Amino acid sequence: MKIRRHGTARLVRLAALAFACAAALAAAPAITGVYNNSSFAPPGLPNSGIAQGSIFAVKGSGLGPSTLLEVSGYPWPSTQGLAGTTVQVTVGSVTKTCIMIYSWDLQVAAVLPSATPVGTGTLTLTYQGAKVSTSIQVVAANFGSLTLNGGGTGPGVITDGSYNVITMVNPAHPGDTLVLWGTGLGAVTGDETVPPPQYDLGSGAQVFVGNQPATVWYGGRSNYPGVDQINFTVPPGTAGGCKVSIAVVVKGVTGNVTTASIAPVGQTTCSDTFGMLTSANLQKAVAKGSLNVGGIGITRIGSVSDSLLAYFGNFPLNSIIRSNGGSYIPSAGSCTALEGEGSSPEAALVDPIEPTYLNAGPNLVVTGPGGSKTVPADSTGYYSATLATPPSVYIAPGTYSVGNGSGGSGVGAFTAGLTLPAPVVPTSLPASVNRAQNLTLNWTGSAGFHEVGVFAFNGVPVTFALNSYVFVLCNASASSGSFTIPSTFLNLLAPDGYGATGQHGVNLQIVGIPESPFTAPGIDTGVLTVFTTNGSIATLK
Repeated sequence: MKIRRHGTARLVRLAALAFACAAALAAAPAITGVYNNSSFAPPGLPNSGIAQGSIFAVKGSGLGPSTLLEVSGYPWPSTQGLAGTTVQVTVGSVTKTCIMIYSWDLQVAAVLPSATPVGTGTLTLTYQGAKVSTSIQVVAANFGSLTLNGGGTGPGVITDGSYNVITMVNPAHPGDTLVLWGTGLGAVTGDETVPPPQYDLGSGAQVFVGNQPATVWYGGRSNYPGVDQINFTVPPGTAGGCKVSIAVVVKGVTGNVTTASIAPVGQTTCSDTFGMLTSANLQKAVAKGSLNVGGIGITRIGSVSDSLLAYFGNFPLNSIIRSNGGSYIPSAGSCTALEGEGSSPEAALVDPIEPTYLNAGPNLVVTGPGGSKTVPADSTGYYSATLATPPSVYIAPGTYSVGNGSGGSGVGAFTAGLTLPAPVVPTSLPASVNRAQNLTLNWTGSAGFHEVGVFAFNGVPVTFALNSYVFVLCNASASSGSFTIPSTFLNLLAPDGYGATGQHGVNLQIVGIPESPFTAPGIDTGVLTVFTTNGSIATLK
């Protein structure tokens, strides 16, 4: 199966460039990071290396012109640079000039020549004669999947046999053969500045759909330098859902985990058993062109403070398709992994696709076993607050309600209610976890819950001010009492750190997740959830 020539911009991630800033300042170039151009896996994580022959991105400032300039024809430039920008990578005594794709003040993309040696090296970027250098880790293979949101998370760029993108309103079906797009399968021979011949690179790429292994038919270059495609068949027994996980493993390393929408044969939309991505809501979004949603969560994860986060917004249909619909929890039976960087772990849980927020009033009033609290809006349609900090708690089994008084100009008055049962209790949390082996966790007390979330959180300090984080999240049937996290996801955990605390290991948490739908004037669908997790920290092998 070959790729049609859609144009480079559809296959090289430029989404971040849509958030263009002011004109570049006349300052020396500075680099903040080097990333796989599809996954954007943060520095220091097991899948952050840059593969020979792959497309990578350099982020920073002063890297190129204030207006984006992209290559317009073949051959793509190398030693001559692009818009005054050149990039070289040195490993040992070998220096290679990279093949430019686009240049811009805040971000540059290029192909790493396949002949670049494997190992730790130095990347040097030159713009208008000014140079800046940073370290780079070159590996033989490290596949990153393209995503529709451009940020390395959420729905992957996966097409059917006619090259139509799989989405929530154009789902795949069990037995379909699909094409997954990305970069990082490994080195090729020949001129990499022009369209390459297509041949299987023999990387042994594995694809897991909803934790099930898929049959892979091809894994090699597409018709574009550095862009790879993997052809695979959706396993016949795959359970449906709007966020079925897609994990690619190459040479023992799992790339960024994406999702695909899969529906039973004959159905034209996907549907999940929880949250807002039901078939009825998606059909409504197709008919209207958008969906107005409300999400309210009152949560405690581990020993962190009890908090409320709520939003009310309009998602155009295209935004729903490109995002996770406001929720990072995967479809039932799937696991996913969210990788992020920033000053707090929550940075890993942010989707770059945001709605247009709707005015739901100046305050939300939360009432529960811990009393009533008023939460002012942080901004239009967005509310957040700490309800209690350890050792105090706010969340306990009982009845909760959240209301917005007389409402606002975008969302009318409503009251959402939920009864939180006694918490789910883990029964077999290990003291040590082997990243190379599957991990089975068990629990009791699932009465009143439909889903149980299984969390594995881990991070590694990268610099004094910046950290990289991994959240492995699985969605299990509450009544099963057991779930196995595949090693496919556990190998994404950093073996040498636990977030900014400096602890080595992984935070394992299990939680029953209750949901209560609610309605309000101005929104099409709303969900309230209240939960706390139970777990402990384990060491990593």
